[in-house]
Amino acid sequence: ITVTDLDDDGIEEGIVFYKDISDGNIAHFSVFKGEGDVWNRLGDYRGYGDEIDQLIVTDIDGDSVKDIITVWSYSGISSGKVISVYRSEENALLYNELMYESCDIAMPVDIDGDDITEIFYITTSQDKNNVTKTAKLYRYENDAFFLAGAAPVDPFSVNYTGIKTSRADSFSTLEIYVDAVKSNNMMITEILYYDSINGRLVDPVYDPEVGTNTATLRYEQINCADINSDGEIEIPVQSVWTEGESTDESPLYVTEWTQFNGSEPVPVTRAFVNVQDGYAILLDELKNDDVFIRQQSGGDWTSWSVCVRNENDNIGSTLFTVVKIPKERWENNVSGSDSYITLFKRTDSVVCVRINEEGISSGIDEEMIKQITIKLP
Repeated sequence: ITVTDLDDDGIEEGIVFYKDISDGNIAHFSVFKGEGDVWNRLGDYRGYGDEIDQLIVTDIDGDSVKDIITVWSYSGISSGKVISVYRSEENALLYNELMYESCDIAMPVDIDGDDITEIFYITTSQDKNNVTKTAKLYRYENDAFFLAGAAPVDPFSVNYTGIKTSRADSFSTLEIYVDAVKSNNMMITEILYYDSINGRLVDPVYDPEVGTNTATLRYEQINCADINSDGEIEIPVQSVWTEGESTDESPLYVTEWTQFNGSEPVPVTRAFVNVQDGYAILLDELKNDDVFIRQQSGGDWTSWSVCVRNENDNIGSTLFTVVKIPKERWENNVSGSDSYITLFKRTDSVVCVRINEEGISSGIDEEMIKQITIKLP
């Protein structure tokens, strides 16, 4: 049940989703209007699956009555979703279905800053030999939706983890960032914007020559984020760290948080990212390319120690150690928590740091350590 004011009259309406057993467990939704103690059903609408994956209530035509966008799915199946758009009749809470399309992920966007909502989504098509994925943008005009733009995206993505949007200012083009998981847990980010001069949707990081996106590739599951709080989205691009090394058998990756202005990548900052424990160690703040990460664990705790090379070209002194420990242990000071600096707390754990003598002599203090080691957004 979702309760919201659909017609801007100060009184909330109810959108109720349910499964109809007599209709093969297909999901429906009904719109109810409250009058005193009675809720009257105004309309009922049949879906395209047995679950509601996403509900968006927004005004797509500027008439001040909110329209309803749904993404339907079948339980246990990540693909085969359907986006439906229901437009309200003029001065009434009765809805007409304007479009339905298969999709993998969808989001309403105001692509051109005119306060009218467009529909953005990615869809998959397949023939005997090929799988293709296409990003599409639909715009409402003259009582119908029409395709305003389409662009190919990486066909090897197996799952989409989220969509973000960013606009530098009210005069800038809206950019759409879609994080996608590829095989072997690798990830990419598609970047799309609307070229209003040529009337087309553009993905500058998709390479049509090879039919894939390698410009935003990373080897761990890290979503794009505004890593430095400058109001713009940065994309984590990874490569193997060759200047230093990890004491763990698995490779250590350096993550280059990068902005893509048009098609040109602009590096913002470098970091070691601990995906499991949820933090990043910023290398540019550390100002030392010749460092090592010593990874350790002890049952219910894990740690990363940042070390420097000694005179014998081996791992030398430790600058500082970041530790994730259970919250109960922290609160009971079982691990000597009073000697650590708290970075951030989670529901069941605390991430903290201890600065070693070598780090203190290198000028690292509490203020600097909180600039170096940040929580992943």
